[in-house]
Amino acid sequence: MNKPQYTPPTDVKSILQLVKRPKTAVVTGGMPYANGPLHLGHLAGAMVPPDIMARYMRMLIGKQNVLFVSGNDDHGSTSEVAAIKAGMPVREFIDQIHDKQVQTTTRYGISYDIFSGTSQPDCYPVHKETSQDFMIKLWQNKMLEKKTTKQWFDPKIQRFLQDRNVTGKCPNPNCTNEMAYSDECEVCGTQYDPSQLINPKSSLSDATPELRDTNHLWLDMWKVSDQLTEWIKSKQNKWRKGVFNEVYETVQPAFQFDNTNEPAFKEMRATLPKHKSRYAPGKKVVVQFENLADYQTGKSAMEEKGITCEPLDGWAHRSITRDVTWGIPVPAEIDPDMSGKTLYVWPDSLIAPISFTKVALAKQGRDPKEWERFWKDPEARIFQFLGQDNVYFYVLMQGAMWIGVNDNYTMTDVYSVFHLMVNGEKMSKSRGNFYSGDQLTEEMGYDPDQVRYFLSTLSLAEKQSNFDFDTFNERNKFLAGPLNAAMEKPIAAVHSKFGGVVPDGKILEKAEKETMKIVQMYVKNMEKADHITLLGQIENYARLINSMFVQYKPHDDRHDETERKDALFTCFYILKNLMIMLHPFVPATMEKVRLSLNLPEDVFSIDELGKPIPAGHAIGQKQQYFAAVEGSSEE
Repeated sequence: MNKPQYTPPTDVKSILQLVKRPKTAVVTGGMPYANGPLHLGHLAGAMVPPDIMARYMRMLIGKQNVLFVSGNDDHGSTSEVAAIKAGMPVREFIDQIHDKQVQTTTRYGISYDIFSGTSQPDCYPVHKETSQDFMIKLWQNKMLEKKTTKQWFDPKIQRFLQDRNVTGKCPNPNCTNEMAYSDECEVCGTQYDPSQLINPKSSLSDATPELRDTNHLWLDMWKVSDQLTEWIKSKQNKWRKGVFNEVYETVQPAFQFDNTNEPAFKEMRATLPKHKSRYAPGKKVVVQFENLADYQTGKSAMEEKGITCEPLDGWAHRSITRDVTWGIPVPAEIDPDMSGKTLYVWPDSLIAPISFTKVALAKQGRDPKEWERFWKDPEARIFQFLGQDNVYFYVLMQGAMWIGVNDNYTMTDVYSVFHLMVNGEKMSKSRGNFYSGDQLTEEMGYDPDQVRYFLSTLSLAEKQSNFDFDTFNERNKFLAGPLNAAMEKPIAAVHSKFGGVVPDGKILEKAEKETMKIVQMYVKNMEKADHITLLGQIENYARLINSMFVQYKPHDDRHDETERKDALFTCFYILKNLMIMLHPFVPATMEKVRLSLNLPEDVFSIDELGKPIPAGHAIGQKQQYFAAVEGSSEE
């Protein structure tokens, strides 16, 4: 049977009819710890991009079908240790930080339906129930295994220590770092067994810690690697390349052997299931298969030839519990040995958006059971924004947990960003190398929309970007100059020459063609959260208004009246489209434009694109849109 022939869209309405619209959408971002102010890295990676997506989704499928949820990653040792160092109770310390972070997110227009925290009183009971349900189902489905391992113990304060709470001299003889962490040196990059650390010290008491046995639950992701592989493969050309390549290479089952056995391997490789091979450090050869059955067949065939094969499954086995008092307790029915253990902060934070969804629905007076419509409907979408270094957890660990509980959860679409740099270095609160979001607004006087817009023009989806104040200020000159002019000129002209109402005119052909092109690009790029190129094209689209004032002079009644009316009618058509498209990026500024255009709040809808403001519509007064900047000028 022949496929129906593709007919290209002929107007904006037909473009919008082709857009895939999920039934519901949950949008969330990497959760900040409650241990300090929000810096530009948080805004650039985990707050502004998901806010843009949430606002776009509301324009696409309606506010009632979208939930934008997040909160503080409260549990684990990070918050507990920070509170100890501050000499405050953990609850008081977290609440103080949380309140300040809420103020920052509000100032920047981050439109959360809820910004709570995993330990907050409104969320903790729900989060405890949800997390324990996950643990019980993973245990029942044989996805968890109890293991005994050695961990540092501080005899002075009588508690087990997390890796970051133990420092000592790096065991690498070529490294002089005296403050290396328990299992990894940040200076030379060497990873090692904790027992190799030289002169270990507890950062909590300065005591010399001891390695002691402790029991923990380990997640076995190897069991579901086939399902993970199939899911990840379906995201090729949909996810960002960095995300896809990292997890797809990791998840395919593989083993390695000594390269002395390479001749024997080459003789038999034609009889092995489909595979790829490569050289690896330590004079090893790695062989990778597409699924577990092929892996097992290949491994057995190699071992029959006397070749020792070492599984490369380290990624697939991770402890999901900790000896930390501040967290979600492991359910008593799982195992008596787990008494006093809590859920590791990573799986805790992966589950948290589900808990936040339940709390958000209850706060809105909706049926809390409605959460399943957002998390289990096959036509639901989950959008997760995070830093590139957290992809492992949000794809492989979360994916394995979602599959492992066997409860029909919708798999997440992951959008990662690289680090935002300042002065050529990664922003880091622990190293004191950062600008907080509040510093830019309170101390430096920048408008939040200026910051939002600039962060959206960086190429963090593809590579590390540097926050450079010279470039930032040049961008602000553009906003205050040509972009403000595109909004101000039609409003000024309609009041000075046309009695404050949109004149009767027709849309000029060039504007219709350019609108078709920009709307097609808009819906495609917003779906991908690919903003840098899109904003450049939106800026070009805005320049159409300025060019029409140069060509047709609607503000000058010495020129042809019909041309002036058509041009101004077209300018308002462009301006309305521009306002809708820019709303997710700079919401406060576009709200001012909406008020000036005297349009209803529900105009911020995808389906309003391409619809002109009707002739005779009364236009309000112009305002100060983007903040004034010294040295800005119209083009």
